[in-house]
Amino acid sequence: MYYYEQPSEKKWFSPENLKKIIICIVIITVILLMKKINIPIVKATLGKIDYIVSDYSYEFKDVVEAIKEITQASMSIPVFGQKEQELLPMPVDGRVSSEYGLRFHPILKEQRMHHGIDIVQKEGCPVKTVLDGVVFSVGQDKEMGNMVKIRHDNGSTTVYAHLKDVYVKKQEPIKQGFIIGTVGKTGLAETSHLHFEIWRDDKSEDPRKWLNISNNVREDLNGFKNL
Repeated sequence: MYYYEQPSEKKWFSPENLKKIIICIVIITVILLMKKINIPIVKATLGKIDYIVSDYSYEFKDVVEAIKEITQASMSIPVFGQKEQELLPMPVDGRVSSEYGLRFHPILKEQRMHHGIDIVQKEGCPVKTVLDGVVFSVGQDKEMGNMVKIRHDNGSTTVYAHLKDVYVKKQEPIKQGFIIGTVGKTGLAETSHLHFEIWRDDKSEDPRKWLNISNNVREDLNGFKNL
């Protein structure tokens, strides 16, 4: 004769089952939040999660790995509204000779913040805007030389400095790839190059996060003095 044996409550509330319940709650919460994000990589990941969960043989680790893909891919997605899935084009081709961050100024001989990157290129080479926008400022600065500031739809601003020639005027609307001037060495500069900055919410950001800098362009030139 067979007798029904009621499952033990102690066995049901084992640490392993409790862990799985917590993971399920976290995953459901994350998925609900992701559904509000209209980015292709998120949609693709949600589709993958749906496939995994629909398969009766799914494991928790598979769902977790699928969610991780979003955080990894988000590192290469710029926050600019235009062309969300693409890195921005370089304003000028060349080698990055000085990186964003705190550095020793080669001319002023003091430690100070470098709010952008320097791209080495010969004098007179065309400089192009990296994104649609409106010219916010055109002028001269003792350190930055001839410079142009462009404001974009989301309030972000890009700065192009040490220019030789300037081809735009204030309040002029421009498109991505428009030639705004040429590379120079005006202001405090030892050699011709473009100094490029990106500002968001009144704070400078590392342009390397948003620019499509190829491996043969992005170089660390230790000891190379250039503003």
